[in-house]
Amino acid sequence: MKRVLLSLLMVCASAQPQILAKEATPHQALDTPSEVLPWQAVGRLDLGRSGFCTGALISQKLVLTAAHCVYDKRTGKLRDAEDIVFRAGYRHGRSAASRAGKRFVVHPEYDYGGGTNSYSEIATDVAMIELEHPINSAAIQPFRTHRQPSANDRVMVVSYARGRSEIPALEDGCKMTHAAADVLHYTCDIDFGSSGAPVFVMTDQGPQIASVMSSSGRRGSRDVSLGVAMGPSVDRMVRQLQTSNAKSKFVKVGGAKRTTGVVTSRLPQITN
Repeated sequence: MKRVLLSLLMVCASAQPQILAKEATPHQALDTPSEVLPWQAVGRLDLGRSGFCTGALISQKLVLTAAHCVYDKRTGKLRDAEDIVFRAGYRHGRSAASRAGKRFVVHPEYDYGGGTNSYSEIATDVAMIELEHPINSAAIQPFRTHRQPSANDRVMVVSYARGRSEIPALEDGCKMTHAAADVLHYTCDIDFGSSGAPVFVMTDQGPQIASVMSSSGRRGSRDVSLGVAMGPSVDRMVRQLQTSNAKSKFVKVGGAKRTTGVVTSRLPQITN
């Protein structure tokens, strides 16, 4: 039995805008229009005064991110969707498009809080935000979702994070190494703010989202990043938003809304 030390990548409320340092790093700063163009459907997800996460468009109106991003870490309660702003292709204070949230849906089995960070929690750490208005731009093409990658498949991550909040960065060449209970282990280098970042696999149709980043930790002696696998539950979340009452602020998918306390700073250990 190996023990894995895990921590939620909760955004840092006091994070200051910083530029990616010019030093040895696996991240390529997407700092020019040509570099960022293929990835403009990835954006910074601003959470009012509480910091930011990363999100990605999977349709002109739907943003895929981590479930813990739509909770206020101070109160443990769901945020108001209108306070969440998706900034597509954000660079140095400018966005290719900017939209406020209208409502969102969280995985029905996700339980925020309680001081635990179990595999079951990480495996359900996914949410879908419906934007107030669609992003209708030929230059911003939503991504398709993809099957779970196989062990040692090469993946790519585009994210914003601590120290690089003003520029999206691409990490190309990390791998998926292990899968357990819909939690995918990666060698990718992620940090605060990377929560909700899309993990891409390259296909004949271009990059497609295989996972959403949730947490970081250690597996044995190795640092790992952990993502939520795409699957039927994500498809159900999309259908529920498309067919539910458009005036509903929070959409339930086969389960009740739960707000069970505040996530603590304790880094729990779980067995794998």
